[in-house]
Amino acid sequence: MVIKMEILKKQKKLLILFGVFLAFMFACTLISRAVYASKLPQVSVATPNRMAIGHQVEVEGIVHQGREYAVNALSGLRVHTVYAHVGDRVTAESLLFDVDMEDLEKQIREKELAIKKLSLQIADQEKNRALQQEKDEIENTRAEQDYETAKQEAQEKTDRAEMEKQIAQKDLKQLKDNPVQVTSEEARKAAWQKYNAWIKEAERLKSEMDKAKADLDATVSGNDAETTSAKEKYERAKAAYEEYMKTPVAKPDYSEEDAAYSAWENEKHSLEDAANAAALAKSDTEKAQKKALEEAERRLDDTEMEGTSDSSLEINRLELSSMQAELEAYKKVLEAQGQIYPETDGIVTGIRVSSGERVPDGAAVVYADLTSPMQFTVSLTKEQKKYVNQGDRAKISLGSRKGEEYEVDYIAENEASPDIYEARILLPEGLGTIGQSGTFTVDAQSDTYQYCIPIAALQEDANHRKFVYIVSERSGILGKELAAEVVYVKVLDQNDSYAAIEEGVIDSETELIISSTEPIEDRTVVRYRE
Repeated sequence: MVIKMEILKKQKKLLILFGVFLAFMFACTLISRAVYASKLPQVSVATPNRMAIGHQVEVEGIVHQGREYAVNALSGLRVHTVYAHVGDRVTAESLLFDVDMEDLEKQIREKELAIKKLSLQIADQEKNRALQQEKDEIENTRAEQDYETAKQEAQEKTDRAEMEKQIAQKDLKQLKDNPVQVTSEEARKAAWQKYNAWIKEAERLKSEMDKAKADLDATVSGNDAETTSAKEKYERAKAAYEEYMKTPVAKPDYSEEDAAYSAWENEKHSLEDAANAAALAKSDTEKAQKKALEEAERRLDDTEMEGTSDSSLEINRLELSSMQAELEAYKKVLEAQGQIYPETDGIVTGIRVSSGERVPDGAAVVYADLTSPMQFTVSLTKEQKKYVNQGDRAKISLGSRKGEEYEVDYIAENEASPDIYEARILLPEGLGTIGQSGTFTVDAQSDTYQYCIPIAALQEDANHRKFVYIVSERSGILGKELAAEVVYVKVLDQNDSYAAIEEGVIDSETELIISSTEPIEDRTVVRYRE
């Protein structure tokens, strides 16, 4: 029993010691965590909001005259005296400057002489043009007559060649319709066969007669019986021969017939040659007459064609008209004693003439009309122009009048500087003076964006890519811990306070780091600011 109690006491002590050890280890863990956490960067966070991005454009501007008038004088006149100065208030009775009268009279004389010379030159050109026109009309008439003559001759020669062709063809046809009749080859062959058969039979009968005569002559010194028999045989043969010869067959002779046919053939060939020659002659005549007619027609076309373009006469007439108008203008200046006045009241804003110098092209004097409204003009950058458009409302501060709203009447790109835009506002009558400075302010709101973040959360890397740090959880040596994570974003719009971010990379619950007690990087372990 005593032993059992001692064992229980020992176990109890061991349990107490183990509990003390666990408590000590827990305290050490808490201390380690506290030391580790105390060294982590502390960050402040914010979540995206749904909002519109506001923009304010504020620039300085200046008041300009609303309307300017130009005083034009004839260029080239020598200025005698300039009486006006920039900034002077002038009326219709204010003498601006006058010109050298002696120089003016000299230029008038020179212009009158030039007009006289040009008038004489125009008169010569008009006379020469009339003579040339008359000559062209004569040549055209002659060309028309030549064309008609060539046309008539071509028709006559063609008709004559056609008639000769028809006559030759008619003679040939008539000859062919009346050919020479000749014995056919079959008939000629039969006649020769008949004649040769008759000759052969005559030769046979004569041969028999001759043989009988020889036999008779051979029996003259013989006995009387043989003589008598031979004589009878001879008499029979002779009688047969003589009887046969009484019906002789004429020897065929076609020479006259062949001669007549040959003559007919020759005449036919001759007429065929004549007909072909007549056809060729007609064709050659048609070609020759066609060529002659074309040449005559070409000559006629040439006379009807407009001559070389010459507008010198018209140019001289225009120049004469211009010179006469200039002369009238110079004479009006002479009548005004060379004195130049403005048309209305105003303030001189520009003088482009000097005493002793000649009047340049363009306006000699420019003055502002004080009765028309003034204009407030400002210059905007390309970025500022995004938020200002024609028709927008702008606040203008001029002198003691602050923040009054007016409509932007005009805005356009500056021709000299493409990245600069000029905006104008027509001021109410009586407001502003030429050269007065003021402030131009426009407040613009963008569309509403789903995810807008504080501008402090937006960062940029070396490649000018925009990114943000977000807070994410991960497992660490002491369990779950917070870390900064880089997320690249696309900025849709921004101002000095907020930036609108494209949807898809962050959501409304994303915690964005907007500040940190120490520099951080991707995967830096952080803790919330206390």
